[in-house]
Amino acid sequence: MKSSKIKTDCPVCGPGPTAPVGECHQLPVVKCCSCELMFVGECNEVAETEDFFRSDHVDNEDDTQKFYVNFRKDSLQREAAVISRLKPDGGRILDVGTASGYFLKQFAEAKNWDAVGVEPSAVSTKFAKEKFGLNVHEGYLSEQKFVDESFDVVTSLDAFNCHRTPNEDLSEIFRVLKPGGVFAIEIPGQSYRMLTGSGMLCRLFFGCSLRLNAGVNFYFYTTRALVAMAERAGFELSDSYAESTPINGNIVSRIAKQAYFSATAMLYRMTAGQVHYAPKEFLIFRKPEVATLKMPTAATLTDKSMKKAA
Repeated sequence: MKSSKIKTDCPVCGPGPTAPVGECHQLPVVKCCSCELMFVGECNEVAETEDFFRSDHVDNEDDTQKFYVNFRKDSLQREAAVISRLKPDGGRILDVGTASGYFLKQFAEAKNWDAVGVEPSAVSTKFAKEKFGLNVHEGYLSEQKFVDESFDVVTSLDAFNCHRTPNEDLSEIFRVLKPGGVFAIEIPGQSYRMLTGSGMLCRLFFGCSLRLNAGVNFYFYTTRALVAMAERAGFELSDSYAESTPINGNIVSRIAKQAYFSATAMLYRMTAGQVHYAPKEFLIFRKPEVATLKMPTAATLTDKSMKKAA
């Protein structure tokens, strides 16, 4: 029996007009006419998606090793180094969407860090526990009921685009983070994704007009949209960095990927993120020492947020 689909609203602007972008994995991808955020406009119930990530998304440990350790080592080490510089005295860190646990391993091995993970996949949770000896909770962040203000750092690395309830999850991250704490998030670059996953080249090389992994990814964030959502949850943007996709493949492929990343990272730095064609982006937010009043829902995008994130 085919699952019924439900309509998705823009997490920034709420219900409103959208324009079609295309179809991927038989799911419609649309763009919000107000803020231009792209997202899957109609998909399965949230519970079905959560069950998929628990059991089907990663079904063997070899894939966990390949895709979430071997291919991700360089970027995860760079991002761990950024966090270590921001918090030289260490503290308690929570990684949401831990996957293999390779990122969290960098902190679990240090004496001044208490490392905790949350991961929906039973296979990946088992891998992280047995391979790296990590403290990883199987399931979703909302299920854990962590104590208020109990972490110095919360991270989400190339996982937030899979979250079906992003505003609620940002509020939960804000709740469990201590005042002055750091929230670090890695997201794919939308311009890069459209450059490599749409149009004639995509049709020529992959036989489809849109290649965005819809159904695994649900929101295709721009910096502008994510900053607006995070600010509404109470966060303040602190810094950002260009990041790379895995530098893998044959020698020609690796050289080309490294050259592209080096060039786009330089442009990103020179323009303070205004020219952003890098494969990914690593954003650093902070929870203010004194919390400000938050807006309750994703209703409208304020002019202030739009200008700051533009």
